[in-house]
Amino acid sequence: MFNPELKPVQPARPGFAVLSIRNWEGEASPVYLSIQRNQDRYFLNDQGEWVGNAFFHQLSLDECDDGYQIVLDKTLVDPLVSNLQMAYQFTLKDDNETQDIGRLRIRDGVLASQAQGQSESLKSTATLNQQAIPPAPVVENSPEPEPIKAPEPIVKPEPIIPEITADEPPYRPTPTPKKSKNGLIFAIILIVILAGVLTWFFLLRGNPAGEPAPEPTPEPSAPAVCSVENMKTGTALAFVQSCLQSQPDSKAIITIIEQAKQNQQCDIAQRLYAYKAQAGDIEIALNYAREYDPASASSQGCFNADKETAIYWYEAVLNHDSQNSEAKTRLEALKK
Repeated sequence: MFNPELKPVQPARPGFAVLSIRNWEGEASPVYLSIQRNQDRYFLNDQGEWVGNAFFHQLSLDECDDGYQIVLDKTLVDPLVSNLQMAYQFTLKDDNETQDIGRLRIRDGVLASQAQGQSESLKSTATLNQQAIPPAPVVENSPEPEPIKAPEPIVKPEPIIPEITADEPPYRPTPTPKKSKNGLIFAIILIVILAGVLTWFFLLRGNPAGEPAPEPTPEPSAPAVCSVENMKTGTALAFVQSCLQSQPDSKAIITIIEQAKQNQQCDIAQRLYAYKAQAGDIEIALNYAREYDPASASSQGCFNADKETAIYWYEAVLNHDSQNSEAKTRLEALKK
């Protein structure tokens, strides 16, 4: 297994990087390189696009102190650094049928070509900030306005109260005779009786004694975020993102993957495997390797036996757990 590394060029230049290759035992020129990402197993072509069919780039490597190297431009650099969480498998071969695989490591400082535009934008902003600030306009002193006189308060005349002479006593209205409350009491009693009759008619008669009132039908509960029902709605990517946000453990993930396989949701099963295995979940990565291992792969289903892919994931397990006995044993058997 050779060791490919992507390093920044010196001096750093967005869109360009040095591909360093160590432990390659084949020829330096010509060599043929394929780049495959783990998310959907697509290959990078010479247009910088990910495609479903295998694609090999013809290169000429330069010798250096610790192996070989070659400078790559933005066609290959931009897709590789666009998602640093992605894993990339390199396959290198020459005309003498020497072939090996390696897992790419991207060093800090490798920038996409878009970073050049951002740098120029920052420089432009700094230039604008350094421009002289125009002096503030001089404001001429305007004459002070004359004070406004407050209006004089208006004095209301006092009301004239007519005097009452002793000969004419003040007018007093004749008191209204009190009405009897018997009619009001009778009306209240009548309303109470009518209310009781209506209650009996609508409630007791509509639901005879001895018959229990029907219980309301419970509404169906919403399906869980990682349920089979949710697999069949929306896109596979949306399902995987929402499911992983609920933070299921490794055993739950394996159960969900099995449900996806049984319901022909192969894209969901593959994405769950790739995300968790790439994140360092050893149990998921080991199970993923078994899916491709010719000794344990199923002849029917979402995954087909693939020796190289099984080797890739067994090596990923050993990168996190170097003492894993199953990964060691199967890796030795597959490399014979």
